[in-house]
Amino acid sequence: MKTPQRQGQADPGPVEVAVQGAGRTGLLWQYVRALLDAKKLLAYTFLLCFFLWVFTPFLMIALKSVGRNWFGKLWLPPELTLDWYQWAVAVANIPDVLKNSLLIAAIAVTMSTAIAIPTGWALGRRRIPGKEVITSIILLPRMIPPIAYALGVAQIFYRLHLIDTHFGVAIAHVAICAPYAILVLSSTFEGLDERVLEAAAVCGANNMRTFFHVTLPLVMPGILSSLIFTFTTSYNEFTLTLMTYGPKTMTLPVRTYLAVGEGYWEVTSALSILLIVPSLIVLFLIQRQVQPEKLVGGFKGV
Repeated sequence: MKTPQRQGQADPGPVEVAVQGAGRTGLLWQYVRALLDAKKLLAYTFLLCFFLWVFTPFLMIALKSVGRNWFGKLWLPPELTLDWYQWAVAVANIPDVLKNSLLIAAIAVTMSTAIAIPTGWALGRRRIPGKEVITSIILLPRMIPPIAYALGVAQIFYRLHLIDTHFGVAIAHVAICAPYAILVLSSTFEGLDERVLEAAAVCGANNMRTFFHVTLPLVMPGILSSLIFTFTTSYNEFTLTLMTYGPKTMTLPVRTYLAVGEGYWEVTSALSILLIVPSLIVLFLIQRQVQPEKLVGGFKGV
């Protein structure tokens, strides 16, 4: 039954109906755009909060390392100075400590890479019975509490007279650096295209030429990635170093810890900045050689 029209009101024409429909569609589209804008705003807000959460501690350390008379509830230091870096170089003996850290890290990286290349090849390219068990054993030093493992290492090293030697501290670091290198390189070798290796063999290349001219260039991103992980792990290692170091092998993490105990907060902040710089330099130099997305280690599909 039709609803009676009011007196003097005409039926809406097709143009008016189309305009009303367009208006409702426009309102719906505005609502959808508002939801999308709200999601974007929420995503950007989350990313900003995450960035501030990660970056703020570094900013505070950087400001503390150049601030003077920064007490109370002040947000920024009233004076800026480089005296704390001079103190760090003079009092903390930074040149020798930095040399120890870099030397130990270089030895640990070399040994870890030498172990990881054949082990990663075997795990990535060969069918080995109990591969999961072997992988678990390799990861065992990373699974147990560091102090428990470091105590056992220290007792062995004292008997072998490896305490306070660069080689001894580096060997201790290899136990936690090698697992990273092995995992990265095993995935890298597993992702190699078998057809490329077969093509090299068909063209007459022996195993040695195939490795240096075909395999090595293909796995170089994975090797560089493992170098980053092993270097930063050894360079920043504290627990194992604390249990095996001595006056001749003090590293930056240990010296920073001792400075905290001595109460020199400004000098400690300067030491922390100096601790970060070499890792950033290594990362920057390696990133220039390979594409950043391939620093994951040359996994399958990369």
